[in-house]
Amino acid sequence: MSKLEDVSIPYRKILVAKNTYDNNDQYTVGHPDALSTGDENGKGEVNGEVGGATDIKVRKTLIAKNKYNNNKEYYAGTA
Repeated sequence: MSKLEDVSIPYRKILVAKNTYDNNDQYTVGHPDALSTGDENGKGEVNGEVGGATDIKVRKTLIAKNKYNNNKEYYAGTA
């Protein structure tokens, strides 16, 4: 084990103890709080939706006002 690991592992245990996620409930890419499931927490993609509830709502409002949308996407060829 390196000197850095010798020093950092005890601090990691202290910080993980303060975190709401622990070894029994790890925050991973599949955790409900990491996924866009309709709440404000998750930001990862689920069923084509990305972001929290407010992100999705605002995006839909902006797309409605923009000439580019899901049917006419903006990319280099349309610029």
